[in-house]
Amino acid sequence: MTSTLVIDKISKKYKRKSQAAVQAVLDLSLKAQDGDFIAVLGPSGCGKSTLMLTAGGLLAADSGTVTVSGQNLYQLNNSQRAEFRARNIAYVYQEFHLIPYLNVVDNIMIADLALGEGSRDKALKLINQFGLEGRGRHLPSELSVGEQQRVALARAIYGGARIILADEPTGNLDSDNAHLVLQALKDFTENGGIVLMVTHDDRAISFANRKLTMKAGEWIS
Repeated sequence: MTSTLVIDKISKKYKRKSQAAVQAVLDLSLKAQDGDFIAVLGPSGCGKSTLMLTAGGLLAADSGTVTVSGQNLYQLNNSQRAEFRARNIAYVYQEFHLIPYLNVVDNIMIADLALGEGSRDKALKLINQFGLEGRGRHLPSELSVGEQQRVALARAIYGGARIILADEPTGNLDSDNAHLVLQALKDFTENGGIVLMVTHDDRAISFANRKLTMKAGEWIS
């Protein structure tokens, strides 16, 4: 199945009481397809977070469109968009957002727990892939920072999404753990996925096959 992410001329302003509106992004476009690992660079406040939120179907732009594998995200209603997002887009953040009272296996399988479905074998394979053997029954508080990030990435891949939006995924990691996470993201794209990653980390940039730089809501390179 072919995956695409097409952002076409999105613009977004944030209105503030008694102050001028802030133009977060302006006529911003991006096209990504299977195998793309894109690093997005730029200073704080340049619009990177707005780009990621809009690309993930979490924030509607004032104008422009976001299309994922042929589906315009913002033509869907809220519940339809949430369902589509859950099936197609995964997120990896600098903060791991693991459920503190669930063990590693259940955190990876979180999307399936409410339905009583899912593949424990698949979760265990991911645990092995990410060097977490013997950690399956551990709680997040019993893991190192690097191990927690690897669990978060395993959770993203477990759900079967073909697009990963990664926001500073190596920001809290040492070199060894950063390399494991970045290699896993690269493997994901080499198997046909798409990664859109915001980063300031030179290590992370070296794994990407495309690099884009933002300033004041626009691409400058």
